[in-house]
Amino acid sequence: MMIEYDISEGVCILRLSNPPLNAIGFELLEELIAGIERANADSDVRGIILTGSDEHFSMGADVNIFKELNSAREAIRTSRVFQEAFDVVENSSKPVVAAVAGKVMGCAVEVAMSCRFRACAAGSKFSMPEVRLGINPGAGGTQRLPRLIGAEASLRMLLTGQPIAANDALALGLVDAVCEKDRLIESACKLLESGERTLGASRRSEKVSDGQVNDKAFEEAEKLIESVRPEIIAPKKIVEAVRTGLTESYEAGLRKEQEVFAQCMDTVATRNKIYLFFATRNTGKIEELETVNPKKLNSAAVVGTGSMGTGIAQALAIAGKSVVVMDTDGKAIDRAIGRIEKSLERRVGQGKMSQLRAEEVMGRISIAGSWGDIAGVDIVIEAVFEDVVVKGSVLSQISGVCGSEVIIASNTSTINLDTLAENVSNPQRLIGLHFFNPAHSMPLVEVIRRDETDAAVISAAMKFVKDIRKTPVLVKNREGFLVNRLFIPYLKEAFQLLEDGAEARAIDDAMVEFGFAMGPLTLIDMAGIDILAFTDKQMCDTFGHHIPLSQVAGSLVRQGCLGQKTGMGVYKYEKGEYTTKDSAATRDIISKVQAETGQKARYVGPDEITERLVMRMVNEVFYVLEEKIAERQSDIDAAIVLGTGFPDFRGGILKYAYDIGIDNVKSRLESLYEKFGERFRPCELLQNKTGV
Repeated sequence: MMIEYDISEGVCILRLSNPPLNAIGFELLEELIAGIERANADSDVRGIILTGSDEHFSMGADVNIFKELNSAREAIRTSRVFQEAFDVVENSSKPVVAAVAGKVMGCAVEVAMSCRFRACAAGSKFSMPEVRLGINPGAGGTQRLPRLIGAEASLRMLLTGQPIAANDALALGLVDAVCEKDRLIESACKLLESGERTLGASRRSEKVSDGQVNDKAFEEAEKLIESVRPEIIAPKKIVEAVRTGLTESYEAGLRKEQEVFAQCMDTVATRNKIYLFFATRNTGKIEELETVNPKKLNSAAVVGTGSMGTGIAQALAIAGKSVVVMDTDGKAIDRAIGRIEKSLERRVGQGKMSQLRAEEVMGRISIAGSWGDIAGVDIVIEAVFEDVVVKGSVLSQISGVCGSEVIIASNTSTINLDTLAENVSNPQRLIGLHFFNPAHSMPLVEVIRRDETDAAVISAAMKFVKDIRKTPVLVKNREGFLVNRLFIPYLKEAFQLLEDGAEARAIDDAMVEFGFAMGPLTLIDMAGIDILAFTDKQMCDTFGHHIPLSQVAGSLVRQGCLGQKTGMGVYKYEKGEYTTKDSAATRDIISKVQAETGQKARYVGPDEITERLVMRMVNEVFYVLEEKIAERQSDIDAAIVLGTGFPDFRGGILKYAYDIGIDNVKSRLESLYEKFGERFRPCELLQNKTGV
């Protein structure tokens, strides 16, 4: 049974019991309808409470349903089934009260809105995140939400997916009472006993009766979505559904909701977003580790307090881990603690964290006075400069003070772990944990396994990453691993385009148009051109098809133009600002390199820019596939999206390649190979087209 049925003092309690998320699918809907009808037929029942636990109501619809929708007809039918089920709840002859707690999302909000009253536990949050999957709410959400909280507030919730807190929900009218979680059922009973004959949400009109107010809300909504990519139609379709419901009727709005749900599901962008949703959920599922009971890692040490080490320490502390930070440079530690404090202060100022919580986070961070102070932790993460000698020395120190049961992790981004393992006693405990910058906010961590890494260590590391609320992707130990292996060629090609004559802004603009949040040259200015130059040497030494980095990048580094940190990179930056400005120094460097190499500058258009940058990644991903770097193909796509900002509506680099067609990929690479050389030669896997 997915819904427990119980009667207490004349009140029927229908309790969702479909762990772990109380996902709402077809079977649960059938039980919900049966429970409502049974309670209505029972003369001893005067009212109904729909609830979950006092910690959790429901995370929304069973998303597996989306994978099974293969036609517009199926999508419309699915939407209609949910709408009709919630109409049964709203039209119940005995009033239904929703008693909810925790994160109430999407379809869970829709079923709560179909109830006559709503009580929620303090700390609850309500959101309509469907738009992030490229779809619209399809169970009446576009119709009931405006009638409960007004057009402006509802459109903001529907178009942003941002959660609102319990007290805000109360002020808006989304809920009728907020209480402590242990009094949730009591609060719901009081609403039942209030004697009020409140109309169901579909029949309310007081908050949407002013046409001018509604028109203004739609104008604001249009502004909100004017920058949305044309491939993503959900925001516009949500506005259509809301407008239809308010200008025609509730019933017409439901029909429009069904129609636009089918239209959204029929787009490549939505299918790719849903594909990535499942891909991201599956990265932590490793078949060989299913029988391994992972050790819980509660305490950690971070050695190295540069930007990466600082970010890692902050991420661990926010997630509730005790963290010891270690650095031989006392001033570096002071700077790190100061950066963490400022970061938390910003969160407090933005309302994302309470002052008490910020103080608790800082309280979890301690400073090691000597190497011995890190000996008692569960895991030590080395996060020093990306240099074999430096990392080897630090790992040797860690190994010398930590017992054999302590897991040792390196935050290397490119170095083969087998080289580093020579510095570690009991090297089967060594693993790679590659965080991405800024580590406290980037969602991805590559978990790098050596052939000799103990399965229990891998399992513990995977769980540790999930415990700190990040997405782990398990990858093979090979220089560059997964994300950098794919992304460094992309960044290198951007400099090659500069050398060929392309304008820096044209390069960046082309990739923003493709769907990235920023272009490659702006990005590398943020990270540091010297970092790219350093890591590229290791990549070229390992992979024969990687050509050296353009001399433009090398000249910039030699002249101290490293990016934002020096105020000059590909672009120029004013002190304290990060706005990109054209750099005369960069133009001079490009001209000198062209003169030295005999390269005649030419016009490079946006189509060529996009083709070369994207196909560099496409070619490399098939090398990665050939070498079995990742556990599964979908892991590659999840990693490239989470780690680099590759546009999610394109599904990831491998999904993009499959969408445009393998024959097309091969022919395009062959054409680029003829024009630009070895780096575009299709790998053997593509040439044979077996296993792809």
